[in-house]
Amino acid sequence: MDYLKVTLVLLAMISVLVIAHEWGHFIVARIFKIRVDDFSVGFGPRILRVGKLGATEYNIRAFPLGGFVKIAGMSADEAPLIKARDSITGATPMETAEAPSDQHDKELFSSRPIWQRSLVILGGPVMSFVFGVMVFCLAGCTVGVPGDTVTNRIAMANPGGAAYKIGLRSGDVIRSINNKPIYNGEDLANIVQHNYGCPLTMTVSRGTSNLVVVGTPQQYVDDEGNPIYSEAVAAPNAFASSGLQSGDLIYRVDGQILTGNKDMVKLLHDDVGKQAILGISRDNKPSAITVMMTADKLSNLPVVKDTPVGMLKVSLALATVHLPFVASVKQGLSITSSLFAGLAAIFQPHHTKQLRESTGGIVMMYSLTGLAVRLGLSTVVLFAGQISISLAIFNILPIPVLDGGHLLSYFIEAIRRGKKMNEAQQQAFLLTGMAVIGVLFVLVFTNDIHRLITHQIPQ
Repeated sequence: MDYLKVTLVLLAMISVLVIAHEWGHFIVARIFKIRVDDFSVGFGPRILRVGKLGATEYNIRAFPLGGFVKIAGMSADEAPLIKARDSITGATPMETAEAPSDQHDKELFSSRPIWQRSLVILGGPVMSFVFGVMVFCLAGCTVGVPGDTVTNRIAMANPGGAAYKIGLRSGDVIRSINNKPIYNGEDLANIVQHNYGCPLTMTVSRGTSNLVVVGTPQQYVDDEGNPIYSEAVAAPNAFASSGLQSGDLIYRVDGQILTGNKDMVKLLHDDVGKQAILGISRDNKPSAITVMMTADKLSNLPVVKDTPVGMLKVSLALATVHLPFVASVKQGLSITSSLFAGLAAIFQPHHTKQLRESTGGIVMMYSLTGLAVRLGLSTVVLFAGQISISLAIFNILPIPVLDGGHLLSYFIEAIRRGKKMNEAQQQAFLLTGMAVIGVLFVLVFTNDIHRLITHQIPQ
């Protein structure tokens, strides 16, 4: 049943995003008074004629996966491309929808100047982008967005981690560890981080059932593979007056996780003349101590000993919050900005491994949809917004068959002063595009299969 639910959500999501994309082509065509003959939801045989408005017929078709818009004269404009494609694939040549005598009809796409045709094509990717941003901006005041409070619900069990190996999955809620109740993410992180190498017995809620699993936290390492340590206080020294005790574990300074004693000393030196907030653990209970950093404290820092920090290698879900409309819009724009910053970062030359790991096809999309479904409607909606923006970026690539390929062909036509490519050139153009798409498909599919075989699909 879970597989069916995930499949239906994925199909519905793809359909909505494709329809939004096609509506972008449709609305720009209508702005330029180009005739649109058909706007259909789904593909295949028509099962319901919703109605007709002006020259446009609205239909629902048999296969509910996306949709399409049929712009008058567009097939005629693409006739050389279609013929070239059919000659490559061996398919039966498609007939254009309009008779040759209609090619100069003012309502036809093919009769319009390059700039209008380009804007009609560009309307799809632009609408996909706008739709994604709108989803982000409206999520906060409708379904909610992640807030600042970390919960004891697992958002994702990273492949290869201790949590993944013992069967923990997204949506699982950790109720207790070694019979100690867990109420939030701070409780969970605190116990895990300070029990490196120690088996932990966890009671977990999954849907309507409970299960008990045993896992041992692994060594916490940073992005470069360096181990991260907390500081076991041997003598509090000048910090005793602030409440610090021997045996306390200092694992954060001003919100930053410590990676060793030198790290703590540096952070405290940076706080001279102001307050420093120490995140500590005492008897597996998290707490915070505020210290006013003065010269005498710097000369009498606590004596500490490095203690390895443990991890189950999971991402914890943030509690969903609802925002007022203006705050929701600001949050949506912030999410969009963060998304592009992340994309820019992984396309850096030294981040090729991260780019490969973040690239996936339908297998990865299905897996991430499953994660989103188990975490709730808010996560599904935000994931749909992310996919919509990704669809806009992918479609604008200058590869024949994609919208960007059409724009490239119009650019070539423009620099040739309105002269279109002949059939041989169109065929070479299309063949190049199909080769690029084929290579991308093989690379992405191979990446997905490798993840499946090596159990690297997030759960």
